[in-house]
Amino acid sequence: MTPSGIDANRREIASAACELVAADGLDNVSMRRIATSLGSTTGYISHYYADKEDLLEAALRAALDEITTRSQPQSTNLEEWIDRAVGTLPHGDESQRFWRVLTAFQAASLNSPRLAEVLRVYVAGQEAVLAGHLVAVVGGDPHTPGAAALARSLFALVSGLGTTLTITPGAFTPEQQRVVVRSAVFALVDEFNER
Repeated sequence: MTPSGIDANRREIASAACELVAADGLDNVSMRRIATSLGSTTGYISHYYADKEDLLEAALRAALDEITTRSQPQSTNLEEWIDRAVGTLPHGDESQRFWRVLTAFQAASLNSPRLAEVLRVYVAGQEAVLAGHLVAVVGGDPHTPGAAALARSLFALVSGLGTTLTITPGAFTPEQQRVVVRSAVFALVDEFNER
């Protein structure tokens, strides 16, 4: 099988795992259930993934890649970042699915160093992009502790809002989500500038 065929099969399996996580939660995902959903055998899955943890790591990466790809091209300024952040929040079936998967993996990462590392690397990359946008507004260097802390705070705000909306769908309308994110971003930027 060609490398692209192997990659396609791995993506298909990881995507099936994400679908099951979104529908039934991470605790209800097994190699057997994934195989059944694909109409295959557990041997087929084991051919591509060493064990369940390997598959779950791939599923998390697939979910993060999906949300990153969906919000492409990458934002070029703070206003675009706000628009993209709000666009990724749970407000429809696809974004709700992503956040259900992400929330399940965030909880699982508390006991899985592998999953925790995937999330840390993803968040660090997202925070670096945001810090670059923030320096255009607040000045300085994106690598300074202040800009990094501000980016971390804003990313945590959006992540927390996404988790809240996953647990309590409809708590905020999409318009309210935008107001919350935009207001919080500029309030934190103003506070940062006053220091």
